[in-house]
Amino acid sequence: MTAKVDLLGWLLNAQVTLAALGVALPKRLGRWAWGAVLPLGAAAIAARWEAVGHPPMRNLFEAFLWLPPILAAATALTRWRDEIWTVRLDALLGFIVAFPLAFVFSAEEGRLPAALQSPLFVPHVLGYMLAYAFLARAFALECACRADAARRSFALGFFLMTLALALGSVWGNEAWGAYWQWDPKEQWSLATWLVYAALWHVRGSRPWRLALLGVGLLAIVLTVTWINLSKLFPGLHSYAGI
Repeated sequence: MTAKVDLLGWLLNAQVTLAALGVALPKRLGRWAWGAVLPLGAAAIAARWEAVGHPPMRNLFEAFLWLPPILAAATALTRWRDEIWTVRLDALLGFIVAFPLAFVFSAEEGRLPAALQSPLFVPHVLGYMLAYAFLARAFALECACRADAARRSFALGFFLMTLALALGSVWGNEAWGAYWQWDPKEQWSLATWLVYAALWHVRGSRPWRLALLGVGLLAIVLTVTWINLSKLFPGLHSYAGI
């Protein structure tokens, strides 16, 4: 575990610190601390984009760069839509994803593989990152008994996941000549989608909602980490590293 000490590293360290303060500080101070993650996260994305010369979504490190500012923006969205503050909950999620960015994942730069040089690259990957953020929030909000906010977060996350999955299919047809290849990443993405699709049928039952949201989140974590990185599952999507 090594701290990054360049400009991007300091931006990431600041996000980790502010996310922790968002959890620990009293309400008003915590809101200011967590709110500052949004511009700092945007600055980190911009810095990485400038350094590598392409949208920073090539590997797990670059994809995770988007999560803290997305979560901070989601806090403001929930405040506007549901008139509730979810600072501590979102800041805790932000800390969980910002910590490995700052201290675990490698920030080594690299060229964008030819297979990823497509107009569908950004909407496909960004759609999934947005979906993952909102679906993780849905589980946390359900745990906190914020049912209405959890349902809205789930609905938005599921829509974005469906869109990203469809875009990936179109992209696969352009790149490999088939809409579906039964690649391990594709299979796990579909399995994750099916778990969340089942939620539409149990919306009145909180224990089942909570269970399915938890299983769905576990499937996301496994897809992003174990399936994406493990050499046990080689496939067409074996681009990413940490």
